[in-house]
Formats: sequence, structure tokens, C-alpha cells
Amino acid sequence: MISKSLKILVVLSGLFLASSSFAALQVVATTTNVAALVKAVGGENVEVYSLTKGNQDAHYMDAKPSFIMRAARADLVVSVGLELEIGWLPAMISGARNPKIMPGQEGSLVLGDHVKPLEIPKGAISRDQGDVHPDGNPHFMLDPVRAGKLALVVAKRLTALAPKDGAYFNKNAQAFKSRMDEGAKVWAAAIKKAGIKQIFTYHKTLSYFLQRMDVNAVGYIEPKPGVPPTASHVLSLIKSAKQKKVQLILVEHLYETAIPKRIQKEVNGMKVASVPVLVGAEPDVNSLYSLYESLVKSLQ
Repeated sequence: MISKSLKILVVLSGLFLASSSFAALQVVATTTNVAALVKAVGGENVEVYSLTKGNQDAHYMDAKPSFIMRAARADLVVSVGLELEIGWLPAMISGARNPKIMPGQEGSLVLGDHVKPLEIPKGAISRDQGDVHPDGNPHFMLDPVRAGKLALVVAKRLTALAPKDGAYFNKNAQAFKSRMDEGAKVWAAAIKKAGIKQIFTYHKTLSYFLQRMDVNAVGYIEPKPGVPPTASHVLSLIKSAKQKKVQLILVEHLYETAIPKRIQKEVNGMKVASVPVLVGAEPDVNSLYSLYESLVKSLQ
């Protein structure tokens, strides 16, 4: 006869196994944009934690102990790649000692491996060129169409980790992709109607978004990526703005507006707008869709 205590143990074990079978996948994302994408696809069947916040630049983070602890418990780590997180992500993965999330395993998804990057540098690369990414510009999450395609990539990986939820993940991914594709058409039409064709930006963060919206960045506040502007460079931008009739500077929210406003004072009709480039940068920017809408409004 089974003892009363053993019966209780069997019941509790059964409850634990039942609850475990319905446990959400634990996903760690390196940026809020990546986290928003994973959440859009995974819905209630994933728990997503972004290592960086909406006001933090993923270029310049550290492998914090809290990051390592998160990674140690993760089923999946989703990163941007293209060396955006090169300064800290490898150390975090190594420190976590979680075999599931090691490079090449199903628990490691690098989104940059699934896009065709812009601005791949040609020839030899040196520090004289600034903070250049050898494999191309890593800010592809700001293109709604690319984000839509990446939703399908995320769905495939989540399905590999939780096959029983595959139909749910793929339905969400297809819905997200359709919304992004349709949104991109509407946004591009609105920007075309507004007549904005040439702008300055601070960094090359907006390259993918501007390409999708058929707007040209004809100057950057940084003379080289990651290099602060010099007086001579600022003067050259003022001259260029007057010649090309540039009347808008978009400043990614991670950068100061002091230099752009100095240029504004010297160019008649010039406007300067600080714009979010990460989900969570502003209270009402809580999804990728609202992020793109905010960028579109800045160009209207």
C-alpha cells in the first residue's frame, strides 16, 4: 500500500510536470527592438527580457552579472549581430555556461545572419574610419519590411524549441509581416506626399528606414561613425545644407541636439527633430509599429 506521504509526493510531482509542460519559453533579447519582435511572434507563450533599455546604446554595454544570470536560465538568446554586441555578448554567453545558447545551437539566433546588410565597407578597414562594422550596418530593425521577414525567422526558431506551439507562432508571424508590409506602403506614400527627399542625421542609424521610405541622408553630424563632429565638419554641413536645400536634421534619441541646433541657426527654414530609434525610448513607443509611426511623423 502506498503511504499517504508518498501519495502527496506523487501528486505534487504530477502538478510540477503539468505546469512545466505549459511553461513559456525563456527568451533573452539584446535590444528592445529585438524583444518587441520576439514578443509579437511568441505572444503569451514566451517570456522575453531585453538586456538593454530604450535609452541605452547596445554598442556600449558590459556583460553584467545580471545579464549572465538571465542567459544562464534562457532557452533562447536573440541578438542583432553584425558586431553590434561584439563588445559584451560573447563574454555574457561564455559566463552563462548554458550549452543551449552557445553559438550554432538552436538556443542562439543571430538576426543579422538572415538579412542582406547595407553599407558593407570595401577594402581594408582601420580605426581611422571610425566605428565601422565590417559586416555592414546593424540597424536593420528600423526597416518594417525586413522586420516582417525576420518575424518568420523567429517563428521558425521558436517552433524548433516548442513544436506544439508552432501553428501559434507562425500565425502571429504572418500577421505581423502583413501588418509591416502594408504599413510600409502607407508610410512611404505619406512621406512622399510630404515632399521630404533629403535630410541630415546624426549617425547612420536610420539608413534602412530611409532607404525603405525613399529618403536620402546627404550628410551626418558625425564626420565618421562614432567620431564627434569638429568645427570644420560643422561648417561643411552648413554649407552643404544651403547648397542642397536640406531643411531637416533627424537626431537619433541616443545623441545630443546641441550641434544640430547650431546648424539650424545658420540655415533658414532648418528644423531639428529628436527621434526614437528603439522601442521604449518614449512612453508611447511601446511596439515596433509605434516606433515606425513615430519616425514617419518626424518626416511629415
